[in-house]
Amino acid sequence: MDRILRPEGAVIIRDDVDTLIKVKRIIAGMRWDAKLVDHEDGPLVPEKVLIAVKQYWVTNSTSTH
Repeated sequence: MDRILRPEGAVIIRDDVDTLIKVKRIIAGMRWDAKLVDHEDGPLVPEKVLIAVKQYWVTNSTSTH
């Protein structure tokens, strides 16, 4: 998904909270911003919504080798 989503593009994933926590960990490794929010039926529903936004970033051109 990282290759097909443009910088500052968003993805919305709805699933059980256990699955979304695993996905959020992967998303953090790709330098995306992610927010886990409650289901529209309330916080007691085990299904949650993960909203992730791919950030635009470039490498540091002044790195030393």
